[in-house]
Amino acid sequence: MFRLPKRYPRFFLQYRFGVMSLKQQKENFVTGLTGGSVPEIYWVTSVALSGYLAYNMIRSTSRNIPFVVDFSLQVVAILLAVTLYCNIIGTLHGLVLGPAVLVMFSGAPKKTQKSKSVNSSNELLPQKPFLTAYRAQMLILTNIAILAVDFKVFPRRFAKVETWGTSMMDIGVGSFVFSMGLASSRLLIKQILQQNYKRGSYVGLVFRSSVKAMPVLGLGLVRLISVKSLEYQEHVTEYGIHWNFFITLGFLPICLAFLNPVIEIIPRVFLAFFVTICHEVALQKGLQQFVLRSDNRMDNLVTMNKEGICSLPGYFSIFLFGQCFGYFVLPGRKTRNNLFGASQGSTQTKWTVTTNQGLIIATLVSHGCFWYCQNSFLVSQVSRRLGNISYVMWVVSYNSSMLLAYHWINQAFPNASMSPILQAINKNGLAIFLLANVTTGVVNMTINTLECGSICAVAILAVYGLSWVVVAIILERRKIYIKL
Repeated sequence: MFRLPKRYPRFFLQYRFGVMSLKQQKENFVTGLTGGSVPEIYWVTSVALSGYLAYNMIRSTSRNIPFVVDFSLQVVAILLAVTLYCNIIGTLHGLVLGPAVLVMFSGAPKKTQKSKSVNSSNELLPQKPFLTAYRAQMLILTNIAILAVDFKVFPRRFAKVETWGTSMMDIGVGSFVFSMGLASSRLLIKQILQQNYKRGSYVGLVFRSSVKAMPVLGLGLVRLISVKSLEYQEHVTEYGIHWNFFITLGFLPICLAFLNPVIEIIPRVFLAFFVTICHEVALQKGLQQFVLRSDNRMDNLVTMNKEGICSLPGYFSIFLFGQCFGYFVLPGRKTRNNLFGASQGSTQTKWTVTTNQGLIIATLVSHGCFWYCQNSFLVSQVSRRLGNISYVMWVVSYNSSMLLAYHWINQAFPNASMSPILQAINKNGLAIFLLANVTTGVVNMTINTLECGSICAVAILAVYGLSWVVVAIILERRKIYIKL
């Protein structure tokens, strides 16, 4: 029997004799992808909107909705949209909304009392159901996608693109950052409108922000060690050899603290535009060529992680835009000049808008900017890998549209109560995202996802989704909120 000498390396065995490792097969499965169309991404992800609308329709005539119905509307519908029903999304929309319409028009309207926490115009930062739904369903879609992408039932056009193009997972990571920025503006509004608020020193602010970022950066380090030690599949051109999404998340508040003196003078929306425009100029002047080169990967630590470092300004711009939205989305009453920031005083100006007005203006402006990026020869096409201005404006325009749609549903059903599943996930969002990442790793290390049939894959994904939903509900009922 012929035996290959021991001196031959493993890659020679894999490619000379056609024997490819499972790790390499999984890496190839998510490599070289070009994505899909923007309209399809809206059409697929809007299933989450249909689920939220259907829940409100049913809730308007029913006192209690069983957990299985809530889970089907909030999780299963999204799961089916990105797997079995990906090519017949219109049918899925009908299956989600049809029964809800019948229930709403066949039942008597439920008598409800107005919720003070939601509808009070005197409260500065009330809990708004449409924001809870927006953030929670974005997390649900993200969590499902990070495992579903390893199965063949998940279309390749939904997976992250290699360099140029748009995909559902590309909009997912950007939306996660945008949502973080939106939520973080709650503290900013409190500080700005607090009469006796005293700003600390610049050094102290940078230090406190760095300390707060340590847990997330620590998660990034843990993920790095786990991936390398377990030989878990990784896509190097996504963030680099050592960099990962947790490291990007950890650096965002640190960057914000470093630029605090500038932010005190320039409104965040202008700074966000300035950062992404400067980043685009740098890309056009040679940074883009540097990042996309394949022959400099192992030159030094920077080139090893050039995608993560290069895309950081883009994600930082998205984070800033998210904070800008918070000024007119989060408050329960109009604050002075909230279109560009928050300031003390009750005198309203032409820059003072309602939530609805602010979202309409932001949606029109961001879509106009995205249209320009798509049609201008001065900027490159969308690239999550580079975090360029086209990608930034796509993320902002997408999230502004979704927020506006959620807000309009909320206005149509102002007294409907919130889904327990969405509430629980929203209150422990980052912790549930971490749990989903860990579970994804366990599933991939346990089974060969590439050999799973469609029904088997969907069953695994449904159990996977149920696991972190149950954890979120248990944490919520015990009033445990994990802040990372």
